[in-house]
Amino acid sequence: MRARTIVRLAAVGAIVCVGVLGTSATASASAQKLPATAFNPALTGPPPPAVVISPNCPAFLSSDAWNLNFVSGNAVSYGVMNKNGDWGGGNAEGIGVLSMSDSTPVYTGHLHLWFGGGQNSLSGANQTENGFTVTYQGSGPSGTISIHANIHQTTNNSGTPTANVFNASASCSP
Repeated sequence: MRARTIVRLAAVGAIVCVGVLGTSATASASAQKLPATAFNPALTGPPPPAVVISPNCPAFLSSDAWNLNFVSGNAVSYGVMNKNGDWGGGNAEGIGVLSMSDSTPVYTGHLHLWFGGGQNSLSGANQTENGFTVTYQGSGPSGTISIHANIHQTTNNSGTPTANVFNASASCSP
């Protein structure tokens, strides 16, 4: 759950969704259905020190290069573009597998991912907003795991950050 990676994914995802929708000066809106696997990896580790990992979670969560990927499910990417700015994002839900760096699956369960962002381009403004949320409930031989992360960043018209929220945790039960 690297904060920079997650924020970059949210921002890039929103820009890609908006960019794919068109580049004309007229207003446009679009949504595209996709398999949830289009948003892999949903999350990667190890997380930054700010992430709270309960002591009963496997050690690899805080030190290994693990991946949380969709194996099935549905997703949608969406965007709106008009004279005031560009906004886009994605939403995916399905079955996810958390695997160690050697691809050994450890947990399987329900995974939900949302990201979005936009820019107010009216009169050259640099106002932006980006967000990302992931929720995962899995089980496996080691027990159960619950992962939740949310990030929200905004900048004002001068490009100065006005909000930077980062919350992430993982809890496990044997």
